[in-house]
Amino acid sequence: MKKGIGVIVNPFSRQNKRNPDRINKLAYIVGSSGTIAATKSLTELEEVAHEFKDRGIEILALSGGDGTNHITITKFIEVYGDTPLPKIALLRGGTMNTIADSIGIKGDSNQILFNIVEKYHNNIPFKTVKRNVMNIDGRYGFLFANGVAFNFLKEYYSGGTPTPAKAATILTKAVLSALRGGDFARWLFKKFRAQIFVDGEKWPYNEYFMIAAATIDNLGFGFNPFVKVFEKENCFDIVGVIGEAVDVALSLPAIRMGLPLNEKKFIDAAAEEVIFEAEEPMKYTIDGDIYESGERMIMKVGPKLELIVS
Repeated sequence: MKKGIGVIVNPFSRQNKRNPDRINKLAYIVGSSGTIAATKSLTELEEVAHEFKDRGIEILALSGGDGTNHITITKFIEVYGDTPLPKIALLRGGTMNTIADSIGIKGDSNQILFNIVEKYHNNIPFKTVKRNVMNIDGRYGFLFANGVAFNFLKEYYSGGTPTPAKAATILTKAVLSALRGGDFARWLFKKFRAQIFVDGEKWPYNEYFMIAAATIDNLGFGFNPFVKVFEKENCFDIVGVIGEAVDVALSLPAIRMGLPLNEKKFIDAAAEEVIFEAEEPMKYTIDGDIYESGERMIMKVGPKLELIVS
């Protein structure tokens, strides 16, 4: 007997707020094949996670962007414990859909869910991929970054609607400012001091512009620095940026093309556990959501999830 599809909708995501009727459309599409829940708080999300676990749903579909997915997956991992999560469908319902893009998910929320319901109802196999998440101080996500990336996202989210054009404008501004030693580049590329231990071995630097880590091969905005992410099973790729601001700015085109990193400007490794010991509290992002921790933070490889591509 089929256990059904469980759909989680974040009513506060930018895309869903701009399309308030989307919830009704998704409910119509899923019909009797599952249940849809618009969760407005972490408490409601936890209640729905327990309900879905008790029912034994076979597919968990998420309507929101990267941040919604990260928060929902974190809560479901907490609730499910040692029980494996169901297959996960990312419905591309947010401003940033980096994770969905990285594994090749196409279409809008309605199209994606319709395809899933049709295949589920007719017992047609799904095309899926498996990806680990990272456990970052008890939160789970596919993509971590601090330093330059944290500052970039603050600029990206400030003053107006985030768009690809706005991201391109910020990148151009960063390169031009770095070339002339401007204030914007000094702020954006401000270094932080930390000792970083990768699988027990200390990296040989104490200052970085940025640390980024991922279990996907895309940082977002077209950048592909994670060339070691599939080097071995159950790991994540961690990249440290150590060159000068102008060097990093001039490396951006090569990073966008996924070319090997310059060892004089970057250090990277396929890792299972990373310990940060910084000189001040760390500010960072997980799948685009912004956080702050203490001076010490542990990041380790988390469970492997099965994601529906089509």
